[in-house]
Amino acid sequence: MIEVEVHQQLSNLLRQSPELNWPHQLTMARLVARGLRLGRSALIQVPGGEQHRLSYLLPALMWPGPTLLCAPAAIQNQLIHDEIPWLQSRLNLSKPVLQGEDWPSPDFGGLLLMDPLIWLRKRLRPQSSTTLSPEQQSAVPTQVPLLLDRVERLESWVQEVLTTSISTPDWSRLQRAVPQMADRISDIHVELTLKLLQRPLSPCLFLEDDLALLDQILVPLPAEIPAPWSWFRQQVNREHAVIWADIHRATGQVSIHVSPICLDEIMSSIWATQPLVMIGEAVDLDRSATSFRQRLGLPDLTALRFLPETSFGLDQVGLELMVYTPRLPVPNSPLFRDHILSQLKRLICDGGGEVVILVSDQPLQAQIATALAAEFGTRVVVNGSNQHENSILVCSWDYWLEDRVTLLPPTLLAIVTLPFPSMEDPLVAARVSYLRRKRQDWFRTYMLPTAAAHLQQAVSPLRARQAGMARTAKSEPLLAILDSRIITRSYGSQLLESLGPIVRSPQGQLLA
Repeated sequence: MIEVEVHQQLSNLLRQSPELNWPHQLTMARLVARGLRLGRSALIQVPGGEQHRLSYLLPALMWPGPTLLCAPAAIQNQLIHDEIPWLQSRLNLSKPVLQGEDWPSPDFGGLLLMDPLIWLRKRLRPQSSTTLSPEQQSAVPTQVPLLLDRVERLESWVQEVLTTSISTPDWSRLQRAVPQMADRISDIHVELTLKLLQRPLSPCLFLEDDLALLDQILVPLPAEIPAPWSWFRQQVNREHAVIWADIHRATGQVSIHVSPICLDEIMSSIWATQPLVMIGEAVDLDRSATSFRQRLGLPDLTALRFLPETSFGLDQVGLELMVYTPRLPVPNSPLFRDHILSQLKRLICDGGGEVVILVSDQPLQAQIATALAAEFGTRVVVNGSNQHENSILVCSWDYWLEDRVTLLPPTLLAIVTLPFPSMEDPLVAARVSYLRRKRQDWFRTYMLPTAAAHLQQAVSPLRARQAGMARTAKSEPLLAILDSRIITRSYGSQLLESLGPIVRSPQGQLLA
């Protein structure tokens, strides 16, 4: 069986290259190999880092049948240029490996690397692509085992693919395509733009009268209209669609978007067409990833979660992460900003090395950055990649979660507010409203699991730095969670537990 062959080859490889050893390497490799052999889907949650890739790459290269591996471009490049050639050379593997946007041929039996967004677009919206021929659209393989890496980003990928946007040039294209309605289209565009520009917030949800105004052109339009209007009209008429607008006040322009609130029904039909092994970093609170699976309509599958190890190598050095959770005013208190600044300044002065401060509220982010720059000067960087030694990076959660793998792992990671989805986001507000109407616990089925996943992902660079520190005498990294809800609310213990092995630091010990 392939599980035995993979186990033997990987065991030999790890003996020859002990630097590649990861406590769960063999277990995960056997699970991936079993999934390929039986067509049994699996969801594997892994700690942050790159150590797990060998566990799915070796089975994919040893499996005799065709395989599709979807991973972002950065991971693909590393696999193509480093890891795959190394494995092929060390183990004399001859399976063909290609990288591209289309399945090479019906009889291709190798490993194809493809960007997840490209695969999703071809599966979910083939007719919306004007660049694909019918042959290319139909060439997206089904029934071929799919390996999907960085699955913690899957929900945002699906939402991106299923979101249709209308910008100013699209209105002009529609006028040219339907000249008999050109004047009416122009009038509605101007009226809707002026109406939305009066809204105080951006992005903002469409109200009923906004949609009624838009319907004045959508309803009488002919059947054949150009993209993206054809897809936009189709999505607007779907049940449980959310429509919102981005307002660009500097240019006086408005972009309109429509997206499904619920992804489960749409995605369940996709998962039914092929076996899949999904690998990602911290997608939910628990091993079974119940909320994550429900939101994405995933089938019954084997779920496994590997926590960060509590020891490193043969020295059994403890890897409990130091976590500091002071009791401060709650985030909506007028005293919150001053207490946060005081804590941050003392933490920065007491420590050394790189600092990352996570705060998504833009006014608060600007206030914190300005105050710290007045004291620490050019060390302070805001949402920038120009990190340097001893820099203080003040950034949003989105920025850190997207770019953390390319940035320096910090000595201090300070979390100003917990990463609950913002109700100012139209998609979040629409989803919460939908769950309320269905009398579901929107907080515990959506908000809390999402916050837990983001919290775990944000902390992974500290774990990587900590593992490196285990070989040296340098000080360990510190996680400071300055949102007191982590210690005053009942869900706080669940969030802390989701982080893996930690040790709580008493307040007086750090800030005496």
